Amino acid sequence: MSDINEYIRAEELLRDEVAWRRMLVDQSRDGIVVLDEEGKVYEANIAFARMLGYSMEEMPFLYVWDWESQYSRTEILGMLESVDKSGDHFETRHRRKDGTDYEVEISTNGAEYGGKKLVFCVCRDVTERNQAHREREALIGELKRALAEIRALRGILPICSFCKKVRDDDGYWEQVDVYIQEHLQADVTHGVCPECMREHYPEIANGDEQD
Repeated sequence: MSDINEYIRAEELLRDEVAWRRMLVDQSRDGIVVLDEEGKVYEANIAFARMLGYSMEEMPFLYVWDWESQYSRTEILGMLESVDKSGDHFETRHRRKDGTDYEVEISTNGAEYGGKKLVFCVCRDVTERNQAHREREALIGELKRALAEIRALRGILPICSFCKKVRDDDGYWEQVDVYIQEHLQADVTHGVCPECMREHYPEIANGDEQD
């Protein structure tokens, strides 16, 4: 009688353990699928079925290549054969039942169960995450290009066509010598070119030419 009670108790504990693990799998927000060596679905949770757009009744009849859109059947079989308990981690694309696809991050582990190899896969839809990353990278690229253009524009000095004053970054017009001293940190000396000498001091210019 004692042995029978222990056996019944062991069965109850086993049922509780199975129910507990089943609940953990079913409550997972990530898709979980267990595959055999031939790539056929051994077991899957509700989240994975929803990700693909299939019913739970349809899942046991599916193979990996029914949803995998990046790797060929030969490549998939090779991956199933090579994966072991150390596992693997990669990104790929899955095809839904309606033909649309999405980006997915997969973690896999291989193990022996009931005399056969099974591969446990946790699948996470990363389409939104990757899209946000691409948009962020594109924005960073645009900002870098805009900054380069600003730097290039700063290298162009707006000069008045008449008085030759220079417009600074705040929109104020300054004499060229003042601008150079403030922005280029260079000392400026003044002189008179020959053309200005003839225009403004013709008597001096004529005298120099006669000499």
